[in-house]
Amino acid sequence: MKETITFDCSNYIAILQFENLNDTNRIEVYLKSIPTNSIVIMGEYVLDSFFHTSWCTKPPESIRNKHKLDFLMDINAKYHHTIVVPDIQYKNKGYYKHISIINKNKVHHYSQQRLIQYQHWNEAEFFSNDTSRLIKLPFTFKTNELRYGVVFGFEAHFDEIWMELKRANIDVVLVPTASTFSSQARWEALLTTHAFTNSCFVVRANRIGKIKANDGMEWDFYGHSFVSLGQDILDSLKEEEGMLCLDIDKQALDSLKQLWGFRE
Repeated sequence: MKETITFDCSNYIAILQFENLNDTNRIEVYLKSIPTNSIVIMGEYVLDSFFHTSWCTKPPESIRNKHKLDFLMDINAKYHHTIVVPDIQYKNKGYYKHISIINKNKVHHYSQQRLIQYQHWNEAEFFSNDTSRLIKLPFTFKTNELRYGVVFGFEAHFDEIWMELKRANIDVVLVPTASTFSSQARWEALLTTHAFTNSCFVVRANRIGKIKANDGMEWDFYGHSFVSLGQDILDSLKEEEGMLCLDIDKQALDSLKQLWGFRE
């Protein structure tokens, strides 16, 4: 197992619940209001426009933009936040879904290992991510007290991912999503169950907004980002733009581990 990278950041987490990052001034108002060295997580398809099947014949030029992370790099340099944001990278004539983790003016990338492939939402047909291999441990990092892992929302359906996270003693799992179809209750059940059996925190950042999607229907991304410790949701947002902040409580986490013994 590769040695986990140590980040110089606090355990203060901010979930930024937005539709997009077009209004950079507004984003900065939020991010300068929180303590320096915080961990900031955003939902899927916030930095890039939402996936559409038409991309298979004519991908939008915007997803090839090599400078789209520049604003977040500037935020990292100015406020020293560690920023976790999904994005699309174009390389070797292919498009790849990544989570970019920005820390100390450096960008680390985690490549999605399993892609959604339903008729109405088929990312596997478009993206070039290698999904043929056995699932391995996602990107992880540690602070002076806790271990963090990042996971795409769709990957959270695969038990193998959670087994890898448990083996690595991950304390906080960061899950960016782009969830729709009134699936709030299902997502809460899925993620809080794994937070319970893994004795960990789960931080879910879901995007908001409406789009005309692949099937011609309007899809509503409903937000409701949340933080859970075990099966308990500690705090959550509603359907509107906003930011949820929480200082991760290591003592509460240690108590959960001791109570159930799932991490022994």
